[in-house]
Amino acid sequence: MSSLRLLLLAAFSAGSASGSSFAAQEVSKAEASDSLLGELNWLGSKDQRWQSLTSALSTTYTALPKNKHGLIEHQAARYALHRFFVQQYGWYIKGLEPNIEHASVKAEEGNTEAVKAKEWLPTFLQSLLEDKLGHDGIDLDGLVALAASLEDLVAHETEHRLKTAYEIHALPMDKAVTREQANDLVRTWYVAFLLAGNFSASSPEEVHAKKANFARRYSDWTHAEEWLKTLEDQHYYAASSNPSSVEYRSILALVSKIGEQYFHFNDGECHALKSILSKMEGKKAGRVRLSTFYQKSLYSHWRFTEKADYLRRLGALDESDAKAQHVLVTNYVMARPNCLESSGLYAICCRNECEDLMAHLEDQLKKSEAEPSEIATLVANLASDTVTVPRVLDSALLARLDQVAAANAGKVPLHGRLFAQWMHHAYPRECPYPHQFGTTSPMTPDEWMQATGQTDSSASHEEMQQHVESDVCKLDAEGRPMPGCDDEADLPWSEAEELLAHAIPNSSFGATSSSARKGSFLPAALAITLALALAYEYWRALRWSECSKGDVFYVNAMSSRDVSKRLDQCKKALAVWAVAVLAWLLDLLDGPVFAASMTAGLALVVARGLAERRSMKVL
Repeated sequence: MSSLRLLLLAAFSAGSASGSSFAAQEVSKAEASDSLLGELNWLGSKDQRWQSLTSALSTTYTALPKNKHGLIEHQAARYALHRFFVQQYGWYIKGLEPNIEHASVKAEEGNTEAVKAKEWLPTFLQSLLEDKLGHDGIDLDGLVALAASLEDLVAHETEHRLKTAYEIHALPMDKAVTREQANDLVRTWYVAFLLAGNFSASSPEEVHAKKANFARRYSDWTHAEEWLKTLEDQHYYAASSNPSSVEYRSILALVSKIGEQYFHFNDGECHALKSILSKMEGKKAGRVRLSTFYQKSLYSHWRFTEKADYLRRLGALDESDAKAQHVLVTNYVMARPNCLESSGLYAICCRNECEDLMAHLEDQLKKSEAEPSEIATLVANLASDTVTVPRVLDSALLARLDQVAAANAGKVPLHGRLFAQWMHHAYPRECPYPHQFGTTSPMTPDEWMQATGQTDSSASHEEMQQHVESDVCKLDAEGRPMPGCDDEADLPWSEAEELLAHAIPNSSFGATSSSARKGSFLPAALAITLALALAYEYWRALRWSECSKGDVFYVNAMSSRDVSKRLDQCKKALAVWAVAVLAWLLDLLDGPVFAASMTAGLALVVARGLAERRSMKVL
């Protein structure tokens, strides 16, 4: 657990109190629906905000795998939205986190209409969007609408907290306040933000006392307030407003900026956390022995105390080495214990530096899959925080990339688990190790304790000491493994592949892809064959009708009435054939079902023909 989170938890010692509270408000399905429908109505405006969102999302959208309609599917949409919010604001929207087991909306319905905005919200919005647009999948405009809707819901929460601050300070929202009063309001909002809404007061005197207590207990408050003052100066200067008088809308715009830009300040501690853990590595890049992890906590101010079971659930524990457990540095740094749960809709966590690397690859490749050689060339010249370029990729890394391609019909899917694993090997201190879906969960300590029945997510002093002493590898004063330890440098590799979607491998959906053509050939061939057979049957019946004059037809013993009936049957069969073909072309009928229906039709035509031939022989 980072020192920031511990300090923030320790800073607020007043406990729960009566009065106005900044706790996250519940979001109802009605509010979520109204937000999305409002954005869909705004769809055609194409204003500056819409253009900005489109520009931010288009690169990722272009590179994502598409379904047969040329649209992205649910998991790909989640991926794109998660990437967008993390890169833009440092927000980990609840329900969009990678590898999460999403909650069912229906499971929440039985409790109350206003349910907590956790995992259900993104799923609910996506389903609602597809229902309104009437197609299976999401286009770029739909993705923009989802992003805008989530931004709107965050904005509503931000404004609710500001109104609470006005209420506590007994200040009117319809009149301008002094700059001093504005600063007081903003700091009240800021402290509530840092305390994840666990803040309440019933009077100006009480809120001032609590803020003073917070500033004393939070040792990094000086830097946090300096960051805020810089943001305030930039805001008021850009607004060209009178510094002695501030309107409500201006203060609302300022606190919105705090929520949107705080991750820049948070990055400082994230880099410090990454740096200290990287210095504790052994031979395995991006990994720290669990004993080293605990020893650092025992003999320094760093609080690395999470239990092994909790680390495992977070996906931050590597147990591939039978001799020693290791903490995955990147996975741990990004994990929920190091996040600020500043909102009911999102948490501010350490940014996934691999997202920036992936954004570069997507921008350069502009497709969902690529040749190994294309990727290798780009990666060899793609720098990171700990990797300098140009570099020569070693033969083992190149062989792994070829292995990923071999597992995927010769090309590397950029958004598959195997390529994410390869990126972890290429950038072990920036890219997290991708666990298989459903094996990990981004749980907060409280959520984990509630789920497991444990009373604490931290190991006791005795447990950590026992783990350190049981490690056969001797550690130096910094906690690093001493020379002679049998740590192997090789990183683990799993063959399991998981893809965002079963894509049609074609970067342009203006024309049908080769795989789609192959999948359509058999149904089309069967349809044409049946059409020819039915046309021949109709032609025969028409000829019989012309020859028959009401007497018994000498070939098949068919009367004119029978011939007329045969003509009607042929017409109906051709009509059914036309409807089925149209349904298949409009993707209302699956290819296998359509092919089966065409086969059945051919079988009936052939069976009737054979029966007539037997009848002719009898005559």
